[in-house]
Amino acid sequence: MALPPPRKRLGQHFLTDPAKIEEIVAAIGPSDTLVEIGPGRGALTLPLAGQTRHLVAIEKDPDLAAHLERQFAGNPGVTIRCADALNEDLSAYPKGLRLAGNLPYNVATALLQRWMELRMHLSDLTVMVQREVAQRLAAHPGDPSRGQLSVTVQLLMQVEMLLDIEPECFDPPPKVVSTAVRLVPKGSLPIEEEKRKDFIRLVRRAFASRRKTLRNNLPEILGRTWTETNIDPQRRAESLSGEEFVRLFQALGVAQ
Repeated sequence: MALPPPRKRLGQHFLTDPAKIEEIVAAIGPSDTLVEIGPGRGALTLPLAGQTRHLVAIEKDPDLAAHLERQFAGNPGVTIRCADALNEDLSAYPKGLRLAGNLPYNVATALLQRWMELRMHLSDLTVMVQREVAQRLAAHPGDPSRGQLSVTVQLLMQVEMLLDIEPECFDPPPKVVSTAVRLVPKGSLPIEEEKRKDFIRLVRRAFASRRKTLRNNLPEILGRTWTETNIDPQRRAESLSGEEFVRLFQALGVAQ
């Protein structure tokens, strides 16, 4: 039976390279319960099923979901769900859930941001994203690719770059290189959970105009507050570490 064709509007690029598939599956390792996002034609699903007690594969494309249903019809350890991962209630799964998958480029950031909200329910995430997104996730202070996503994700998660996957490893080949990354939730946060959204708003404002200094992007912060944080207001946001952003946020709260 012919395989369902890729749909451009869904950002589908199917992993086909056996060596890369083996590396990624090995990096994920055995699981009790694993949710695979965007299984596509099942390139990762089949080997993952061999090392997972219960594998749930969430596929938005109904033709691909039907194909996977036929492929795994005789395997009680695999559940195929035809659903949009953006709407999936992961809190309904057992705590300590593991996530994996080849994320469509057009929704990768939205999915990651949603999963950050559920991080205490998760054990880890091993996902493929556009290399530019991976670089932003892992960017250190001073890196030109460092931005709001870098700071907010690193506040919550440990980020590890695993391996690059070249365009020719996919069908059809994308125009960019992909990178597999692992994200592991941190056990504790340097700020209270109820203040996290306020912290994110501060970070967003600090990066509002990348060419401007902190003083220009955050004009409401007075001289005394800058002195207390030991942060030069003439610096730009991408130069700050996560710890410095936390100091700035805490000092601003005291000043108010």
